[in-house]
Amino acid sequence: PPVMVVLQPTGNAAGIGGSVVASFSADGRAAVARPVQPVAVQTDRTLELWWAPAEGKPKSLGLIRADGVTVLRPGALPGGLKGSGIDHMAVSVEPAGGSPTGQPTGPVVFYGKLVP
Repeated sequence: PPVMVVLQPTGNAAGIGGSVVASFSADGRAAVARPVQPVAVQTDRTLELWWAPAEGKPKSLGLIRADGVTVLRPGALPGGLKGSGIDHMAVSVEPAGGSPTGQPTGPVVFYGKLVP
């Protein structure tokens, strides 16, 4: 069955509002993310979705729209959902085009733990 992760606002989400839902096919190869309601970000900023193991650095799943559905790139989770080692997901606010470092640089505004 598909897996859904609800990412709730963090203390850094003041003025942004809402929450984000990410859903994955059972094999982890098809994924979409969407805000439950439009999220307010500055025009020179974008939202970036991350996944991370319990220990270790986060990896980007890609940029997501603040106002609609984003289909994430195929293969974003190598080995599928179970083989990825995913523990939690987060959304950060990044400069246009995404994180310049490959790691979150802006505030993490949404967070959700994957519950097996």
